[in-house]
Amino acid sequence: MYAIRLELVPPPVEGGCPEAAGAAPVRTALLRLPLDGARVCHARVRAVRLREGVDGLAAVCFLTAGSLLAAEWALRAGAAGLVAPGGPLAGWSVGRCEADPWIALGLWQDSARS
Repeated sequence: MYAIRLELVPPPVEGGCPEAAGAAPVRTALLRLPLDGARVCHARVRAVRLREGVDGLAAVCFLTAGSLLAAEWALRAGAAGLVAPGGPLAGWSVGRCEADPWIALGLWQDSARS
């Protein structure tokens, strides 16, 4: 199982307030993504302040796949479908979709102490 971090950035709206999306519906959408050769087994989604200074959603998705790279590519493709026109998060963008290095290297306990 591979851990992939995902950030979803809302579209800018006139007046400066980003469009809201609940973490629970996005988690459900991630778990249902049709991924070629991979599957999201678990996802944690939270509303956060992203590095762009915008409130968005951050997720850690745990996927089964043939390799770490395959898991990353599958989630990236699936997330692109979420934010595409007609998708549940149409107009949003994917800010980050990459393997979590602390978890991938087995160092997550070390990062919690620092």
